[in-house]
Parts: sequence; C-alpha cells; structure tokens
Amino acid sequence: MPLIKDMEEVKEFIKSTSERTAVYVGCDSRQVREKTVFVTVVVVHIDSCRGAKIFWRTERVKRIRSLRQRLMEEVSRAVFMALEISEVIGNRPFEVHLDINPNPEHNSSVILKEAIGYVLAQGLKPVVKPRSIAATTVADYITGMASLG
Repeated sequence: MPLIKDMEEVKEFIKSTSERTAVYVGCDSRQVREKTVFVTVVVVHIDSCRGAKIFWRTERVKRIRSLRQRLMEEVSRAVFMALEISEVIGNRPFEVHLDINPNPEHNSSVILKEAIGYVLAQGLKPVVKPRSIAATTVADYITGMASLG
C-alpha cells in the first residue's frame, strides 16, 4: 500500500489498467489526543475482480470537535482526491465512498443528504454504508494504524 507522495503515480497506475477496473475513493478520520487524523484512500480494484492496489494519504490537523464538521471534512477530502484523478478515469466504474450510515439511529446520518448532494454536485457517484468499503474498511484500517504512530 503506497503512501501517496505524488498524484502522478496514482494516475499512471490507473491509466495502466483496463476499463473494467473500478476506482473507489474514500476518507475516514479518528480523534487522537488534540489532533484529528484523516486518511484518504484510492482503491484501484483491478478488473473489478483481481485484487486491488491501495494508495493513501494521511494528515493530522488540530482536533475538530464538531462531528458534523469532521464528517463533512471527510467528504470534502474524498471529493477533492476524486477530482484530482478524474481526468484519467475514462469509462471505468468510479465511486466516492462515504463513511456515513443512512440509518437515523447513527450519528453520521445527520449529514447524509448534505454529503450526497455535495458529491453529486461535483459530478461524482456517492456510495454510503454498508457498500462504502473504501471509507468504512480500507481508510478506517489505515486510520487506526496512523493514529498509533
């Protein structure tokens, strides 16, 4: 899993894959002491069936206390990364995965409509839990590792 140092590396890898390859972008965050740790990932699902290559970027910022603000920052970071690579996507399946649960029993549901609207307004396809594996599984796992260091 390469850490993203240069977006050109990500773009070149995507361009080297077939148009059956799916690309998912997601972001997750975790509160660690006085910091909020964000991990944004690009998952390149090779031929949509042959494994995946994961690229990721991590950033620590001053602790964001508002859940709404932190979740919308996750959405914004995922959208920004998706827009950065959109020029090389072509006809590949392309989704922005959001760490948002549509069930009103969960706190993240408060930004569901706002987040989906924001992603759609950028011309991108939003996916929420339980199908948003780039955010809820991949970025979540890396966020846990990043928060240890």
